Amino acid sequence: MASHNEITEHKHGDMDIRAQQATFTGFVRAGVWVCILSILVLVFLALANG
Repeated sequence: MASHNEITEHKHGDMDIRAQQATFTGFVRAGVWVCILSILVLVFLALANG
């Protein structure tokens, strides 16, 4: 565990963010699928209740 008394200098671009990028990509894809399915359900309901 890191010591909170230790001061380190931030170096931009040094952190490995592949896991965060994969999580964000999955979240965006899931959001797109939810939107598409919601629109399809609404269209089906509109047509079924004509």
